[in-house]
Amino acid sequence: MSGATTVVTSEQREAFDAVIAGGKLNGANDSTLGHYAGGLREMDGITAVSDRQRYFEALCSGPDGDLWRELASAEAIDVPHVVWSADRLLTESFPEPVWAVTNLLPVGLTILGGKPKVGKSWLALQIAESVATGGRALGQPVQRSPILYLALEDPPRRLQARMKAQSWPTGTDADFLTLGEYDEQIGNLSGEGREKLIGQIKLGDYKLVIIDTLSRAIRGDQNDVERMTAALAPLQEIAHAHEVAIVVIDHHRKGFGGDADAIGDILGSTAKGAMVDTAWGLYRERGKSGAKLQIVGRDVEERTLALHFDPELCCWQPDGDAAAPRLTERCAEIVNALEEQGAMGATELADTIKQDKGNTYRRLQDLVNNNVLVKRGDHYAVPKPNA
Repeated sequence: MSGATTVVTSEQREAFDAVIAGGKLNGANDSTLGHYAGGLREMDGITAVSDRQRYFEALCSGPDGDLWRELASAEAIDVPHVVWSADRLLTESFPEPVWAVTNLLPVGLTILGGKPKVGKSWLALQIAESVATGGRALGQPVQRSPILYLALEDPPRRLQARMKAQSWPTGTDADFLTLGEYDEQIGNLSGEGREKLIGQIKLGDYKLVIIDTLSRAIRGDQNDVERMTAALAPLQEIAHAHEVAIVVIDHHRKGFGGDADAIGDILGSTAKGAMVDTAWGLYRERGKSGAKLQIVGRDVEERTLALHFDPELCCWQPDGDAAAPRLTERCAEIVNALEEQGAMGATELADTIKQDKGNTYRRLQDLVNNNVLVKRGDHYAVPKPNA
């Protein structure tokens, strides 16, 4: 609609009459139509969409609110969609992101990808245990919350063995469905199973849901964009609506080369990577205990963690930022001494740690160049956080 002289078009009058004829409103007559026309003129004089929306909301909150809502439903009113003005976006106070694992795993839809047998399920199971019991996961704090784990590649006996290997305690608020039970009670997420799973998530008030694996939960062509989108979009919606972290375990495509890409390496349709809020990519060379966990997403700072697999605990242990320089034993002695005793010059430091002065000086230069230490005049020090 446009122009302040507009009163009521013939189409709008027909829609108005249809609403009245429906018998849902009492006392609607020509007088009401005049009031309706006046409201339209007022709305036509408002150019800002957000202001038009607020004006319409004010009409709906008045004594004729039911009429205005009925007219909007009948498309007798050109009501603007709800929008955010730039000023409102710039001034609105939003709550901080909700985390299943602080700074690493926010609520929303996450894909944990990696090659087969790289240790994805072990990682997912330990994250589930950390959330179900509270404490820490990969060095980060977590709040104790109920979890649901869909172990779709493991029978109960194997799942039990893995839980015992990770020293799961009794009394945790964790629920599991294994392959056979899942097929009987939930089923394919690209069909009726989707709504059944969403119902279970609501019923259990879970704050972490792990689906291991996506190919077992969503049957069919993993390259089918429509199928993947139809299956994953409702999970993403329920995750945000109920502040749940839903983690789906998936495979990386074969023969990826070059730099690791937690999103680009996901097997199958690009719709998967486009849908997720966060992607975890686990990269490990065969025969080695060390690995890298790349984390990218909309609400998480991009980072790559260095991990190693502890065979005694059957858990992944964090080794810090994978991009950080690895310290030799001698360099670690230098850093430890400066942390304990404060800033020192090269000579004093060499005497303190009983290292050769020339070698100490060269190591100090390397540590400064790698931003591990800072130099202030003739003294070296460990930088303070946010300094």
